Amino acid sequence: MKLFPDHSLLVEEFERIKQMTADYCAGSLGRKLVVEITPSDDFTEVVTRLEQTEEFRKIISNSEPFPFEVYPDISSELKLLGIRNSVLTLSQLVMVYKVMNHARAVYDFFKERTLRFPLLFAVLNDIPFEKSIITSIEEVIDDTGSIRSSASPDLARIRKQLGRKRIEANQIYMSVIAKYRKSGWLTSEAEESWRNGRRVVAIVAEQKRTAKGIVHDISATGKTCFIEPEETLGINAMLIQLEQEEQEEIRKILKELTEHLRKYHTVMKHYLNCIVRFDMIAAKAKLAIHLDAHLPYIENKPAVDLKDAYHPLLYAMNKTNKKQTIPFSLKLNQEQRILVISGPNAGGKTVCMKTVGLLQLLLQAGFLTTCDGNSRFGFFRKILVDIGDSQSLEFELSTYSSRLQHMKVFLQQSNPDTLFLIDEFGTGTDPSLGGALAESILEEMNFRKAFGIITTHYMNLKVLADKTPGIINGSMAFDAQRLLPRFYLEVGKPGSSYTFVVAERSGLPPGVINRARKKVKKSSLVLEELLNKMEHEKGEVARLLDINKKQERKLEELINKYEKNVASQEKRSEMDDERIRQRELRLANQLEEKFKRFVKDWKESKNKKAVLDRYNAGLSNRKSKLSEKEVLIIEEQIKYTQQHIQKGKKVFLRDGKVEGVVESVDGNKVNLVFGNIKTTADISRVLLADMPKDTGIVTAKIAIDKKKENHPKKQNKHDKRLNKNPINELSKQSPAEEKKSKFLPRKKVDN
Repeated sequence: MKLFPDHSLLVEEFERIKQMTADYCAGSLGRKLVVEITPSDDFTEVVTRLEQTEEFRKIISNSEPFPFEVYPDISSELKLLGIRNSVLTLSQLVMVYKVMNHARAVYDFFKERTLRFPLLFAVLNDIPFEKSIITSIEEVIDDTGSIRSSASPDLARIRKQLGRKRIEANQIYMSVIAKYRKSGWLTSEAEESWRNGRRVVAIVAEQKRTAKGIVHDISATGKTCFIEPEETLGINAMLIQLEQEEQEEIRKILKELTEHLRKYHTVMKHYLNCIVRFDMIAAKAKLAIHLDAHLPYIENKPAVDLKDAYHPLLYAMNKTNKKQTIPFSLKLNQEQRILVISGPNAGGKTVCMKTVGLLQLLLQAGFLTTCDGNSRFGFFRKILVDIGDSQSLEFELSTYSSRLQHMKVFLQQSNPDTLFLIDEFGTGTDPSLGGALAESILEEMNFRKAFGIITTHYMNLKVLADKTPGIINGSMAFDAQRLLPRFYLEVGKPGSSYTFVVAERSGLPPGVINRARKKVKKSSLVLEELLNKMEHEKGEVARLLDINKKQERKLEELINKYEKNVASQEKRSEMDDERIRQRELRLANQLEEKFKRFVKDWKESKNKKAVLDRYNAGLSNRKSKLSEKEVLIIEEQIKYTQQHIQKGKKVFLRDGKVEGVVESVDGNKVNLVFGNIKTTADISRVLLADMPKDTGIVTAKIAIDKKKENHPKKQNKHDKRLNKNPINELSKQSPAEEKKSKFLPRKKVDN
């Protein structure tokens, strides 16, 4: 991609994004590769870069076990491998091993994921991993980075001899030290040390001639002499010889290992390049997660269709400061290629324009973009930039002539594959002349079918955009009441600069402002006031819409609450119906169980009459537990129900608590409705819900009194029972029997 000029605010922001990305890299080579990223004009390459970044974003988001370890730079080591007869040192081989081990982990990661991440797997270029590289190094170097004794038979033999001789030397030194200590020759300081690579004993200086051996050093005070005892000279010489043989054997082993690795020189460079490439892609994916960036749609033609886009650097800053970033949406196509953004200063015009240019650069460099994933990006071969910034010293020093030089290049380079960005178009000279020249240049850019965005305060450019096909107006929203920008883009209408409104709110004398109004052309003043009025009315409409939305949300909450209450009531009704059904099922099961026992007893017993009596007694057990008066009351209530029952009456079953409605009466059968359940019951099992409370009480009392007169002997026994509270007696009954007694009188009956 061609980018003009080479240095601009847009380029600086692109470099800052790259630096943020480099901070996520695990190695110096990855950071270097990120710094070298440039936008591409190869559509296929850009699509591949984007999809690779998206695949890595999924790997990170899903916490896939990709190896992200820090890796060393082995570029120098690989260069040495390319030189004949060169030998890598032990530390260099350890670095090579770390990188190759990292590469093996990367290959292992893609073994089961080639279909899930095909574009990342393609980075490996179908080159298999050579396990011989790892195994050959592991045979020579252990986990601590030292040469294994098993690296060669000679090294094993030498180290074995070294071990024995060192033990022997240690024994000799211990005996010498014991002798010197007995003679009083040792100093009060450390008894042993090393001088010139030799093991020595520290003795007092006066005894240096008495003690036999080689003096290697004398202390600064001259009181201590460091001597290699005569007894150890022979063993030390043998140790030195063996250590030299060990080092020579190690050099031989390293040379052989280097020669073995040399034949893998090319493939090892490929492995390193893959690791570095993955490091760079992973860094871009990590940045995308940090900035909440997404993979948009991309087309191989010029176009701009951004949805909820925001400037990545502004988002990062606001995220750190815990502030909201207001996004914007923008669409440019063949019918509307150039956008003229107007409005007051500090409203976000330049930020909006830079966002479009920066996102386009990032996209064509393989970065995910800070906008909605449903956005659509076109493809441009050239981006021409002329952006000034009042906070940039470099651009404050720019002259009008330099801007004209830029315009010259713009006109030469513009074509349908060009995106141009111009900030404060036409400024830097006489406003009337600069505006006219800017209008002419804008017409020429439109004629060349170029895409672009400009920011301006010039009224003639707003008018041109309104009447010229291919150019559209846009403005940054502004709160005219509080004089505060609202930072979102509105496409389709020009914006007011609020020159006189801001001046009035700033406290300038009214006379000065009125004289300024008179100096302005009437047409320009009318248009500016019209824009101010439109902005004010639009703000009022936005306020009313906001109120309407809040009311709609409140209404929706009430509707949801009502629907939840209805659903809850229906659920409770269903639960009640289910309890009735379960209770009736339990009763049916109990009767069935009793009948089965009766059949079994009937078959097994010889006394059939006794079995039949027990069964009849069981069926009438519940009734027998009721008092005589209670039985009489129930009978009277049943009679009353049979006389007054009719369709629509509310009733209860004698052994139930749920209220039902009579649907129809068919002889001795009554069709009942309980909620959503319909059932048929014998009329003797039904009691009216609205019968008088004293039904049957008087009749039962008269019948009992008459029976007392006819059977005086039984009177005393029955009196004792009637003196008891029937309610207390009923409380001892089963739940089913208690339900049956629902309509019995709940007070003590007088005799």
